[in-house]
This record gives sequence, structure tokens and C-alpha cells, in this order.
Amino acid sequence: MRTSSSRRPSRTGEPSAVAPTGRRILVLLVVSGVLLAVVLGRAVQLQVVDRAAYAERALGQHRNEIITTAPRGAILDREGYRLALTEQASTIGATPSSIRDRSRVIAAVAEASGDSPDTIRARLDAVGVSHVDLARQVPPAAAKRVEAMLLPGLDFTPEDRRVYPSAIAAPLIGAVDLEGKGLAGLELQYNAVLSGKNGLEVRTADPSGNAIAVLAATPMVRGRTISTSIDRQIQTAAEEVTGATRSQYGAKAVTAIVLDPATGEVLAIASAPGPAHGDFRQATPSQIRLRSITDVYEPGSTFKSVTMGAGLATGRITPETQVRVGNEWRLFDGVLTDAEPQPGLKTASEALRVSSNIGVAKLAYEHLSGPAGRDSVLAEWIGRFGFGAVTGIDLPGEVAGIVTPFADWSGTSPLNIPIGHGIAATPIQIAQLYATIANGGVQRTPHLVTRIEGEGAVSIVAKRVMPAKAAHQLATMLEGVVSDQGTGSAADVPGYSVAGKTGTTKKINRDGTYSSSRYLSWFVGFAPASNPKVVVLIMVDEPHGDAYSGGEVAGPAFAELAQRALVAVGAPQDRPVVGSGATH
Repeated sequence: MRTSSSRRPSRTGEPSAVAPTGRRILVLLVVSGVLLAVVLGRAVQLQVVDRAAYAERALGQHRNEIITTAPRGAILDREGYRLALTEQASTIGATPSSIRDRSRVIAAVAEASGDSPDTIRARLDAVGVSHVDLARQVPPAAAKRVEAMLLPGLDFTPEDRRVYPSAIAAPLIGAVDLEGKGLAGLELQYNAVLSGKNGLEVRTADPSGNAIAVLAATPMVRGRTISTSIDRQIQTAAEEVTGATRSQYGAKAVTAIVLDPATGEVLAIASAPGPAHGDFRQATPSQIRLRSITDVYEPGSTFKSVTMGAGLATGRITPETQVRVGNEWRLFDGVLTDAEPQPGLKTASEALRVSSNIGVAKLAYEHLSGPAGRDSVLAEWIGRFGFGAVTGIDLPGEVAGIVTPFADWSGTSPLNIPIGHGIAATPIQIAQLYATIANGGVQRTPHLVTRIEGEGAVSIVAKRVMPAKAAHQLATMLEGVVSDQGTGSAADVPGYSVAGKTGTTKKINRDGTYSSSRYLSWFVGFAPASNPKVVVLIMVDEPHGDAYSGGEVAGPAFAELAQRALVAVGAPQDRPVVGSGATH
């Protein structure tokens, strides 16, 4: 008997059990290929297409920029004393969320910085800040006291702070902002010289912050020091005299200038009111304004030296040229009078000595401007002496004043322009005029900076304005003003000969008329007249009281400041002192 198997044989063409496995493998191969293509594509993008961008990002994660702040240069007086310097200070910062004792923090920071507690509280309460600077440029000792208190939430960052040790000449020196940039005065005028250039070093570092390499470096360049002509002794005297004069007469303001006529160096410029305690940053605009260069005034009789100087320089007038003076002088519809009429025949010297408006104006009319002002000699000399143009003093904000062009002169211009009316000038322009006379007719630009570190001495160009003979003649005539017979006798300085000129000007009202109660009182001159060492100008704006003339008000202030300046520069006396047994 035959036994048969139960498995039936496969039919021809029927798929075997191996087929599904092959399909899966094929799918896997396709998917793997696609994934590999994506990976390769991304690799190409990262390594080729976006390589530079990712390299820069990678570098940035480990790149440090270190800025080295350039110390600002110092400002020195003529003896090398530092009027402005830079010292280390601190910024006291705070993380408000970390502060535990707010009251203690506010009190400590306010005391250290000098800011009010309310100011510190407002900064601390600023909305939406995670960190705030509570006080900038806190002095080192004060910052260390706060730091020693170990108050949670406070931090301390070093920074530079500008300081002014002498507390004088604040408007001249100026100030800087919190970032060390000049805001006013010499700090602004010479900002590029003083500020220097910060240094920059770019480094790469590892994740721990350790330096790996220096990629680039720009060296720091220190700010350069500047030396000035400011004399601390004279500057102090000028500030004291202007302050005392303003207080004595209840004046709106008082301005003083002291120049060295031989060099044009500014020894002192002061104004009252000035910054309290010399603190520029806490002062009002009125206290820091440089009136001597930014404000213009009618110079009045101080301008008569221009008229006389033009006549002497051209030879059209001599000290002995005569002029007839009456109680008044009428020209067209204008009338000119003298404050104290002294009718009669006078020489040019006499007319200047008693400050005769009529005498000086008629001399100009008869010898310089001609009938109806047809001759332009006086107008030309006004420009030649520097009026209508800035002096070029190295301080910001100087103005040129106001001078009527000759073509616009009216028929009555010869009545007022020769005596300093109808013209506006700055005090520094008037001081420069008298420095030119004192220097034998040679004009030098008023300036404060005498030397710049790395450049040497500053060169000042001299310009001859008038012949030496004419300048000496005018100086002699101006000595007469300070004699017992002149309007400036109160400006006399014991032991020294003085040449100068008074000026009294009514201020102009808003409607263009002259005030009957507001005056400008001037005195400007030089000493010793025989060998001038200082030019001193005093201008009192709106003195109150019965005294208002330049001789009465400005003359004594000139005498005090001139005497102190002459002692400071070591000028020898050139005449006996009255009361010493010698004659005056």
C-alpha cells in the first residue's frame, strides 16, 4: 500500500514567500537615499552656502570688545596749576529686585552723590527696568563709603570724572557732559584736543572667558593738555571786584577784563553774577554767560578813542587841534549836548579829557567825516580798529557787534557815531582797542591758550593798526582823563601812571528810545602808562542809586583791580605815591 504526502505541490507562476521581503528592502533603500540626500544638502548649505554667516555667529559667541577710555587732557593756568583735570569716579548702579533696604540705599546714594533723596527714589522706581544707574560720577571716597556698607542690589562701575580744583574762572573753563564731551568755554573750544581717542581691542575667548587671540587693536591716544594765560591771582581779584561792585550798586551785572597788551594774553575775565562756588554745572544761564564776548552794548565815550585815534593816525587831528564847543550843537534835526556843559575853545586833548560830546563829534565832523558825513575816513578806521568783526578770541560764542555801514549813515550820524552811540560792541572789542593803543599801535588777538601739548607755543599774529607816534600821542591824551581835571580821576592808581577813558551810556528801551534811568558805566585803561603791563576794563550794567557815571561807578573798581593786577605781574611803580613826601 502506498502512502502520499498531505502538502500539495505549487502551481506554476504562483509567487513565492520571498517576494514581500524584497519589497520592504526596496522601500528602505529609497527612504534611506532620500534622507541621505537631505543630510548631504544640509551639510552643503552649512559648510558652503551659509559658512560665513555661521562662522561669524560662532566667533561672536566668543568675541570680546574692550574699550580703553582716553583720559581727557588737563587745563593749566599760566603757572602750570591744573584748573581742570580728570579723576577716577564711580557709577553706582542698582538691580531693584535685589534691594532689601530701599530707605538705606536711597539715603546712602543721595549723600554720596549730592543728589536729593527724591531724585534717587525716582530713578529706583523707574518702571520696567531690571537695572538702573542711581548716580553717575560719584567721587572715589564717597563711592567707597557706600560700597563698604555692603548693601545688596548695588554695584559699582569705574568711570572718569572731570573736576575743577580752583573753583575760579568757571565760565572761561566751561564744563563737560557725563560722557566727557565739552559743553562750554575752553572745554568746548578745545574739545578735539582735550578729549583724545579711545582705544579698542577685539579678542576671541573660550567659553570660560579666557582670551585666545587678539583679532584687532587700536591704541588709545591720551587727550592733550593745554596751558592758558589765566593768572589765578588776577582772576580771583576780578571775580571779587565784580561781585563787590555789583553788590555796592545793586547792578544787573558787572564785567571785568584784564589783558597783557604786549602779547594779547587774557589774564582774567569775570562777570557778576557768576557761578556760586565756581560750580558751572549748578549755575543758571545768567551766571555762566560770557558777557565780555557774547553781549553787545553801546560803548559811549570809551569809543572816543577811535575817533581821536583816526584823526591822529591820518594827521588830520593833533592833540592841539582846536574846536569851539557851545552849550549844544544842532545838525539837521539832531541836537547834541554835553552832560556837563563847558562852552569855549578847546584843544582835542582838552575835549577828550573832559569827555565833551560836542567837542569830539565836531572834531570828527570838521576833519574826518565832513559835511553830512561825505568823508569815509572815520568809518574806515572804525573797521580798522576791529569793530564790526570778531576779535578771534579762543572762546565759543563771540559776536561781531553792530556797525552801521558808511553807505547807510544819515545826516545826523556824525552827531552820534564819533562818540559811541548808534554802534554796538562787545567788552572784549573795547579792551582790544585799548590794548592796541597801549602796545604802540600794534594789535594782537586776545587769547587764552598759550601752549598745546605736542604742538608747542601758540603763535599769535601781530598787526600794526596805527603809527606808533599816533598811539603814543593818544596814550598821553588818555593820561589827562585820569588827572584831577579829567572825568576819570577816581581811576587813579597810587604809584602808577594810568591812561584810560570813562564812558556813560543810557540804555536803549524796547521802543528804540534812550532810557532816562538805566545806564551803562564804563572805565577802560592801562598802566603804567609809561610802559603798559595790563589793560583793565570794567563795565557796570544798570547801577542803581544816585551814582551812575563811568567815572564814579566804574573808575574805583578799575583802580582796585588794576592795582592788584599790577602787583601780581610785578610791574614796577613809575611815579611817587601821594602822601609819601613827594609831589604828585
